[in-house]
Amino acid sequence: MKNYRVRYNDLENRIYITFTKALDLKEAKRYTQEVNELINRAKPNFTTCLDISCDPVHSKEVNDIFAKLRKNMIAKEVKGVATIISKSKVAELQIKRTLQVFEQHRIFSNELEAKKYLDSL
Repeated sequence: MKNYRVRYNDLENRIYITFTKALDLKEAKRYTQEVNELINRAKPNFTTCLDISCDPVHSKEVNDIFAKLRKNMIAKEVKGVATIISKSKVAELQIKRTLQVFEQHRIFSNELEAKKYLDSL
């Protein structure tokens, strides 16, 4: 069983990503391939809703893979990213640092707020 779920909504032009646990290197490579397929399917100015409320802690190697994925999202014209996190201040600080590469990015505590933000872009 995978420790993540990814899907693309054509009507919203939005990629949804949910982590249920941290990924190991092998699973991170498979995840990256799946997300890249969705990025390639998305139209320019797509948005992304990322749910990491399970507070996954990934290895440096996995984070390096994710950094390449973020660059690909920017190259494919991501319009904005909304991230759903737990109430952990440590997680919030880490996410702010990690996702500052995106021009439009905000952190939320639930999916409803995150979707409202992305819809407003």
